[in-house]
Amino acid sequence: MKTILSKFVPQHTLRLETQPGEARDSVMSEWRRLEAAIGEVGLSCSADWTEAWLKAYGDLVPHQFVTVRDLDTRRLVGICLVTEGVAQKDGPLSIRTLHIGTAGEPEADSACVEYNRLFVMPGHEREFAALIVEYLESRSGFDQWNLDGFADADLSVFLADSTDSNAVPKTLTVAQGQRAAGTLELIRESAHWFDLQTTRETGRDVLSELRSSTRRKVKRSLESYGTIKVEFADSLGSATEMFGELMELHQARWNAVGKPGSYSSDRFIRFHEELLSRLVPQKRMAFVRVQSDGLTLGCVQLLIEQNRALLYQCGYVPAEGRQSPGVVVDYLTMSSCFERGFDAYDFLAFPTQHKRHLSNACHDIVWAQRRHPRFKFMALDRVRRIKKLLKRHPKGR
Repeated sequence: MKTILSKFVPQHTLRLETQPGEARDSVMSEWRRLEAAIGEVGLSCSADWTEAWLKAYGDLVPHQFVTVRDLDTRRLVGICLVTEGVAQKDGPLSIRTLHIGTAGEPEADSACVEYNRLFVMPGHEREFAALIVEYLESRSGFDQWNLDGFADADLSVFLADSTDSNAVPKTLTVAQGQRAAGTLELIRESAHWFDLQTTRETGRDVLSELRSSTRRKVKRSLESYGTIKVEFADSLGSATEMFGELMELHQARWNAVGKPGSYSSDRFIRFHEELLSRLVPQKRMAFVRVQSDGLTLGCVQLLIEQNRALLYQCGYVPAEGRQSPGVVVDYLTMSSCFERGFDAYDFLAFPTQHKRHLSNACHDIVWAQRRHPRFKFMALDRVRRIKKLLKRHPKGR
């Protein structure tokens, strides 16, 4: 066990310790006890999510645990999984990376964590984050460290001041004790969502809150189908059945356009099978199936966090003529979530026209990276700047 004390903040009340991946069982026992003490935590930093990820990826992605305790009482106040990226690249460059939370997998296997956050007792967030930054900065042999899939509010605890990160869209200063450790480069992705709670409070319904062109498309698509049936999985058996059908639909859709699809990865499948067995009985994961005259149009996998339904994955039949199965399935799933009292239907990051048209709200999810000074980064940035200039001023114009 290695102990690291802050040399920048003498008044630190916490101490950071590291433990190897082999200590998983004992660390996860502590994780569960702390989670019980805190109460509801974000799904991506819960013990169930973390254990499922470690089962699927732990033998592939090198990792260790960081624990933070009160200096005087030795009481545990926070735990963090730190991983070493596998097959990570920046453009054509292979790079060595560190990641906070369940991240760092090869792209083809990636679970693509979103709404990532620190797992820490309330009131200790900033000091915990400062210690984590100090630890990451102390690791040698790595090109950069990453904060993957953080909402702005959860990213803010890492920053040197309370500046609204929306005001600085490309870089932010990250805190390391009482000094600035450097800048975080930000990649922002819009997360479109539908505000079910406000719609419910105003006495309106989902369809009436959509833009007029989308309402017409929804109505036209619904009219093109026969008798519609919406099933919300309420048992492990029905969820498992819908998950199998979702995978088949998803793979068929992407394979038809020459793409491998998410479920070409055995590790990705194992991760979600494990999550399903853990989260469905706890009502933290759900599956929805929409059928027309007994034939499945599509299936949706939802993660449930803080009474928000997060659309993690889906599978639809191909569109034909006036039929838009994706629009119908998402609209009916949103309406089902509305009826069940959820506050929001969140399409998660990486915007598409489909997501924009079926949403009435939006915020950012951020992938942040702290790059260390490297000649290869300087050379790559120079090449990228030249390419941008050439696009702006093409030869002969």
